[in-house]
Amino acid sequence: MEIYFSFQAAPCFSIAHIFIRRGLVESNAMTGSFISLSMTAAILWLPFPFFAPFSALWTPVSLIFVAAGLFAPGIGRTLSYVGIEKIGVARSVPIANSSPIFASVFAVLFLAEVWVPQNIVGTLLVISGVIILSAARPAQGEWRKLDVIYPLVGAMAFGASAILRKAGLDYGGVPVMAAAVTAGSAAIFSFALLQFRGGKEALKLSRRSAAWLFTAGLINTAATLSVFYALSHGKVVIVEPLVSSNPVLTLLFTAIFLRDLEAINARVIIGALLTVAGTILVVTVK
Repeated sequence: MEIYFSFQAAPCFSIAHIFIRRGLVESNAMTGSFISLSMTAAILWLPFPFFAPFSALWTPVSLIFVAAGLFAPGIGRTLSYVGIEKIGVARSVPIANSSPIFASVFAVLFLAEVWVPQNIVGTLLVISGVIILSAARPAQGEWRKLDVIYPLVGAMAFGASAILRKAGLDYGGVPVMAAAVTAGSAAIFSFALLQFRGGKEALKLSRRSAAWLFTAGLINTAATLSVFYALSHGKVVIVEPLVSSNPVLTLLFTAIFLRDLEAINARVIIGALLTVAGTILVVTVK
């Protein structure tokens, strides 16, 4: 069962990335992330009353999930979208998906966990991959090497969120409540950011981009739910490597469906594969 949902999640994430890239042609990252986060929150809140009492929200542990949601998907997904807008899917997605590296670092710093050689090797592979991706010359369009900071900080936000979610669940948080609260706080963050940047004036949306972005939001939410189901039915060491392989599929889909927007060269392929390999090494540490 866990393999089925994992295999479902990975291509869903990859397809969502392609749709996001298409949607951002006539939109912007802030609009895309606001649509995505709002849809995720709405869908995850629908089943909440059937799985957990509303009284579960009025507990101290819920504040941990509020903070987790601000980091990711709030900040993390927003910066991931900015990364896709700035440097493209092929470069941004592998970097943004390296969050387990940062989660393992935070675990050492704040949870007294210990690194093993596999952590170190995985981290070095990710660092090498990021360096290669940032050094790869764009075959189409122009971008600044400094723009890799967006998906990189996004990965850090996802890593911090993972530590907070683990802490919240260890303190007795209900998984359904955790998912709903994190999604809700992320949506509120996105709305506040949108208001700060000018409200409706910051929104940029055409009919074509709306179709791409709303569909991406649905697919992204389906992928997120698939991961939850996979983890509830199986082991992390099986689920996470399969889900973490989605940047490889994204690279393939980019080469097939985004040839007019992005071109893949050898450095991008090598950098992406190194980053994915390093991430898988870290998530499979026992």
